[in-house]
Amino acid sequence: MPQRRCVGCGLIASKSELVRIAVAREAAEPRGRAVCDRDGTMGGRGAYICRGDEPGKPAAECLAAAMRRGGIARALRSGATLDPKLVESVLA
Repeated sequence: MPQRRCVGCGLIASKSELVRIAVAREAAEPRGRAVCDRDGTMGGRGAYICRGDEPGKPAAECLAAAMRRGGIARALRSGATLDPKLVESVLA
């Protein structure tokens, strides 16, 4: 089973225990937007965050730590903005 590291807390876990974040490119945003890749099928680099209580959503504390430390942008090697829907759904 492939292992990945959470960009928030640093926990090493199997991919099935983490949520993948990838960059979705749109014409309106040339840098792209970091969104949840629930199926793990989006192309490109991915950042992984511990899975929260709700299926397909990252853990709030890990997402907050990743945003504070810049872990998502660093893992994606991109200046992509984080999808506001993702942040609101988790941190609300």
